[in-house]
Amino acid sequence: MIKLHLMKNESELVLKNSSILLAEDDEGLREIFKKILLLYVDTVYEASNGMDAYELYLKHRPDIIITDIKMPKLNGLEFIKRLREKDKKTPVIVTSAYANQELLLESIKLSLVEYLIKPIKESDLTKVLTDCSRIISANVQTNILIELKNGCLYDYKNKNISINEKQIKLTAKEIEFFELLIEHRGSLVTKQTIEDKLYMYDEVPPSALKNLVFKLRKKLDCDIIKTVGKLGYMID
Repeated sequence: MIKLHLMKNESELVLKNSSILLAEDDEGLREIFKKILLLYVDTVYEASNGMDAYELYLKHRPDIIITDIKMPKLNGLEFIKRLREKDKKTPVIVTSAYANQELLLESIKLSLVEYLIKPIKESDLTKVLTDCSRIISANVQTNILIELKNGCLYDYKNKNISINEKQIKLTAKEIEFFELLIEHRGSLVTKQTIEDKLYMYDEVPPSALKNLVFKLRKKLDCDIIKTVGKLGYMID
């Protein structure tokens, strides 16, 4: 079971608690790529060749592997083949400066998440890491919990709240409201922002949000949701 603090959505929650093994022989490129990856994940292990990459894999068992094709000592494909003898599930991304059809076809047999051509676009990287997060979630089958105060945990997967192990079910609107506050944890979320999000396509009375918050507080029976004057709400 993973207990985490604030993240914006489930994919980010998974990635922020994950590690990546980056195998790239170009030192300058590797350092730049590492800095970018650390915006997504908690830890990045570095290797300059396939042999070191395999040893780091055995030592750390990273959640995601990103490897270049052409590397000294052991190339990217040989590294992945050796990896797949032990591990069929860890998501692997291959990077290459060349769109080599033969290498592409060979790498597909190794159950890759993606074959990315350098230079890698930010949108492509975000998409492929999001895909990896889904694989990690499916493989690990953990509950992703956001730890709040007063013994309160929000289960991002099952969409419920537990307080001192007591499970509290939420309605669809309560889930939307609670996740919006969690997304902006520690900051005010204005009533207008909340109403625009929750009631975009609904015709509801002005008291709808107030009633929703009242019922949710009654369910929780603890001081988690704060009212900030007449402006809106927040969660610490």
